[in-house]
Amino acid sequence: MRSRIPIPALLIAGLTLAEALGGVAISRALGGGFGFGAVGVITFLAFPAMGLLVVRQQPKNPIGWLLLGIGLNVYLMFSAEDYAAFAVLRHPGALPAGEAATWIAGWIWIPFAVMVILLLPMLFPNGRLLSGRWRIVLLSGFLFGLLAFVGNAFRSGSVSSNYPGLDNPLTLPSGWQPILANLVNVALPFAFVAIAGSIASVVVRYRRADGLQRRQLRWFLLAVVLAMVPFVLQGNVPGTYAMLAVTLFIPLLPISIAIAVLRYRLYDIDVVINRALVFGALAAFITAVYVAIVVGVGRVIGTGNRPNLALSILATAVVAVAFQPVREWVQRFANRLVYGKRASPYEVMAGFADRMAGTLSVDDVLPKMAEAAARGVGAQAARVTLRFADGGDRSTVWPSDAGDTLFGQILPVSYRDELIGEIAVRESPGQPITPGEGRLLADLAAQAGLVLHNVRLTAELQARLADLSTQSAELRASRQRIVTAQETERRRLGSEIRAGVQRELEATSSQLDDVEHLLRHDATAAAARLEALTGETQQTLDTLRELARGIFPPLLADRGIGPALEAQARKTAIPASIQVDSSVAGVRFDPGVEAAVYFCCVEALRGAATLATVHLSAQDGALTFTVVGAAALDGRLQGLRDRVEALGGGLEAHGSGHLKGWIPARALAGVG
Repeated sequence: MRSRIPIPALLIAGLTLAEALGGVAISRALGGGFGFGAVGVITFLAFPAMGLLVVRQQPKNPIGWLLLGIGLNVYLMFSAEDYAAFAVLRHPGALPAGEAATWIAGWIWIPFAVMVILLLPMLFPNGRLLSGRWRIVLLSGFLFGLLAFVGNAFRSGSVSSNYPGLDNPLTLPSGWQPILANLVNVALPFAFVAIAGSIASVVVRYRRADGLQRRQLRWFLLAVVLAMVPFVLQGNVPGTYAMLAVTLFIPLLPISIAIAVLRYRLYDIDVVINRALVFGALAAFITAVYVAIVVGVGRVIGTGNRPNLALSILATAVVAVAFQPVREWVQRFANRLVYGKRASPYEVMAGFADRMAGTLSVDDVLPKMAEAAARGVGAQAARVTLRFADGGDRSTVWPSDAGDTLFGQILPVSYRDELIGEIAVRESPGQPITPGEGRLLADLAAQAGLVLHNVRLTAELQARLADLSTQSAELRASRQRIVTAQETERRRLGSEIRAGVQRELEATSSQLDDVEHLLRHDATAAAARLEALTGETQQTLDTLRELARGIFPPLLADRGIGPALEAQARKTAIPASIQVDSSVAGVRFDPGVEAAVYFCCVEALRGAATLATVHLSAQDGALTFTVVGAAALDGRLQGLRDRVEALGGGLEAHGSGHLKGWIPARALAGVG
């Protein structure tokens, strides 16, 4: 439902417009130029216009009614003198209420001063005082207004400097005049208290305010700074320029106030205020230096008002030397005033670039990036997320105790159209993100794309190096175990040879010596002994062949893994079942692969307590073997796994008596 403008507000605005048009007509009738008409109608109508806008949206906010009152008062101030001069001096009796207009012209400035200097600053932006203690400031301002009203409304003499013959028609007897004159001096302390309290209320309100009110007060500050420009220029520049400044800057006061109250976020004002403060302070510095040197020193050395080239050159040199340090100090002060504890957008971007330069560690980049984002926009917390190519991600929140939920503002971070992360901020209570701060976050996100991309590459490279390092360590350990196993096997074979074949051969050699002596005495006994030695020698040879088969079976080398396993299975206590797939039957593979598979299966069959089954197949470029009913391998399993993994394969033990392994292998040729 659309808001309606209250009738009293329409009446005040209509009366103000009538005053403006009437004032233009009276001014023209008195022979005035077009200047006041243009300035009065075009410029100051901004006050009632903005007052209507505020009252329409917020009828209970006194700020809108104050703007209406200021507009009405301004035109009454401008037109009362002219109306009184026309009705009393130029054409007596031509217009009614000439004496009333004369009396009003003597004190009408007082309510204007009270509204602009006292009420507007103390009630802005919500129309309420900070607390009840500030009523003393209002009381001082009203006492000043009352005393000033009495002292001006009933004092004898002229009421206008523009029209000397325009005397106050309503005066007290002459005996009261000294008292009335002293009332002005009595009113001044109350005026100082009111002005100081008004300024203090703005400062205190700004310090206590949340983000919303601070932005509203910044609009008010901009309005005050710009409204002071015409008064600074008055008397220092030609009248045309002064009038132009009035036309340009005075309307900005009510417009800025209305924007602050209604749509404080319509424009991003931080940069405007910052630049205005910096330029204004620098202008004041240059003026002060010039006046102090050229005028002050000139008077001391006796040059008076005459131009002095040496002093002008000296002032220029001082300004040139001190300008940069003063500008930096003023810029820091303006940043502090406008942006508070957080840095300016430029400082945020520059600081971000400095922090990120040469930093590629995830642990360093993410916290610094989150801190830069949070401090840059005055947010309560920020979170930076880095997404990896494998679908995983890593997030860091600043500050660390802020939690990882409820981040209202989220900006994606991309690199070459690839989403690689995001920046999320949590607004401080009552301090929403402004459009300017949103653009700052967008700039940060744009810069963060390359940084996060490099960080991700570094993290992935570090992870890959860690994997390679782990694999290298495992490979070294595996090779060490293989060497150890080979050494153990070598010692076992040596021990078996020494305990078996070597001992038997030594015994045979000793018996042959005995036979040699026996031949000389008993040939028949010697022949019998040689016959027995032949049988023992054959047993020793069989034992030696058995040991050789354990090292590398001749059948494995001649006919392949299938026949070799079948031959070995027949020798076990419980014969095993060997199932050879058609992809393996009659096919030869790399000797090392065949040997590894053979010995893994032999170890699994050795000591099996039940009927075991071995299945061989070749698929997907690997030779696969499965043993069901295998013996308990215990400490032998790691050695078998090392042997298989050394060839690029794998070995798994599933439950009790189930062994499965695979080794990459390529079929070489069929069995000849």
